[in-house]
Amino acid sequence: MKIRRCHQSTETYEANFYLLARTEVVIHCVLLLLLMYLIVIPVYAQRQQEQIVFVSEGGGHDEIHLSKLRGGQVQKLTLKQGRYATPSLSFDGKRVAFASATGLSRDYDIFVMDIQSREQRQVTFAASKDLYPSWAPDGSRIVFASDPGGVFNLYTVDENGENRTRMTNSSGDDVQPDWSPDGRKIAFVSDQASAAHQVYLMNPRTGEQQKMTHRTYNNRYPRWSPDGTKLAFYSAVFHRAPLVSRQIWQVGVDGTGFKSLITDGEFNDQPVVSPDLKQIAFISTTEDNTDIYTFDKDSRQILRLTRNPSADYHPNWSPDGKHLVFVSDRTGNADIHRIHAKGGDIVNLTQSKADEYWPAWSPRGDMISFARTVGVKAEIYVMESNGKRQRRLDNTPVSNTKPAWSPQGDKIAFVNKPDKDTKVYRIYTIGTNGQNKDLLIETEASEIRRISWSPDGKKMLFVYYGGVIQEIRTLDMITREVNSINTNSKVVGVDNAVWAPLGKTIVFSAFPVRPLTAIPPFRYGIFLIDADADKTQEPEPIWDTFNPHPLRYENGGFSWSPDGQSILFSRGKTGSLYVTGLTGGGVTRYLKNAHSPDWKTPVSREKITAENKLHTAWGAVKK
Repeated sequence: MKIRRCHQSTETYEANFYLLARTEVVIHCVLLLLLMYLIVIPVYAQRQQEQIVFVSEGGGHDEIHLSKLRGGQVQKLTLKQGRYATPSLSFDGKRVAFASATGLSRDYDIFVMDIQSREQRQVTFAASKDLYPSWAPDGSRIVFASDPGGVFNLYTVDENGENRTRMTNSSGDDVQPDWSPDGRKIAFVSDQASAAHQVYLMNPRTGEQQKMTHRTYNNRYPRWSPDGTKLAFYSAVFHRAPLVSRQIWQVGVDGTGFKSLITDGEFNDQPVVSPDLKQIAFISTTEDNTDIYTFDKDSRQILRLTRNPSADYHPNWSPDGKHLVFVSDRTGNADIHRIHAKGGDIVNLTQSKADEYWPAWSPRGDMISFARTVGVKAEIYVMESNGKRQRRLDNTPVSNTKPAWSPQGDKIAFVNKPDKDTKVYRIYTIGTNGQNKDLLIETEASEIRRISWSPDGKKMLFVYYGGVIQEIRTLDMITREVNSINTNSKVVGVDNAVWAPLGKTIVFSAFPVRPLTAIPPFRYGIFLIDADADKTQEPEPIWDTFNPHPLRYENGGFSWSPDGQSILFSRGKTGSLYVTGLTGGGVTRYLKNAHSPDWKTPVSREKITAENKLHTAWGAVKK
């Protein structure tokens, strides 16, 4: 009996152990799923909760709207026919503050709206213009600008409209405040010490101010980065009359890291069309640095391929469209590099102490030609596409540059300039073995810039620069007849013209001609034109992202993304909202007819209570 009981106990133990093991596995799975729910779901939910408020004009008046960048219906928050400006989302995402004026009244007041119920509450009532509201991080107060004495100063008011407190006492206008994410600083602009508005920081506890900028042009709308380490703001740069570019700049709160983020004065140049005709590679100074970009004609996306403090330029497509070669100074001198057409995978192909320029891929993709500077002259070289077997084609005591392959791949054309003092330029062709050098054309007192073969090999395209005259010309390879491409006086400063792969169009860079009644932005753009030299035509800008409309200064205009990696900004008089990544990713249009965005992810903040307030000369603030 005892043995039997022991045997039964053993079986029972084994069965219980098996059940316990299975239960433990189930518990672990449940805990893992719970952990995934606690980590992944809130992150997903937070991304889904990102909200944008903005002003959209239509029907003779403007309204405040709410949207989500990653999808979702646009909701109209205001329903009255009034004037609305500069909406500001609370940090918890539940309320929006805005300035509003109804009828013919010039006086704006600050209102607060509950987003869910749409209930509005007026929080300022002074006989003045109250503008530019910005929430404190905990949602208890709003800072704004008001001009009861004819001069704007900063004030705060509680969310319920009580305790209106003056924060500044300036002889100039203090406007466009923005509260830092930690609540310790308020950024604003003021002309108290100069003719142009400068960016200031203010400690709301003590009133102490710090001047952040010392620029000639007005600075507008400082906006804190979500981590509170940087400020972005509008300003401008004068190039030469009448060329001015408006830009969004960034500066660290310690005064370092000053740089341009977005500009309406881009210098876009050196365009080349991909073999499949779907993309254009080009260089741009969008961020005060010359980098390589691509533009997709179908998606309208612009992708930044290089991001380096050095200059990157002279892009050229591989025949299969998978790679580009370009020139970069990142090694201390100009070398030829290769990069994947989608970015990344950068390889230095030349690795020499000399300077190399103008790389061009052979039609079969097995060779690359380039110009190498040796002493005071430049010489034409070829190498394998991996950078090996570099060899010189023509050893003459002159400078040869801008090599271009014939469509058959048996010849290379190049530009010859005998010495630095002469103004005689020639175009030659030479066999890939260095033999059969042939003179095509010679000019006097004029410069030949970029050259390009037509896809059928029957014509040569070049940019003629003769001082006042700067135009695109074609050379017939049989008759040697030269014709000019008629751009219809719609552009000036034509340069870097090349044939598109099918030979029906030409892509080039130039300044658009605009009336000088209004100051145009400084924009050197890229255009398409029909290759028919006998046709009177008008060049066509190839994209609307770098459009003729300047950055919109009025009523705000831009916002950081909640993760600090993108900027949402508006262009033009009526406004369209665009998104651009600050670490690549291109520029996309988000919404037409919209401006003054504020973009936030709802975050819970500690409320100010009587116990954690500190009373100062500037009012009650949190410790």
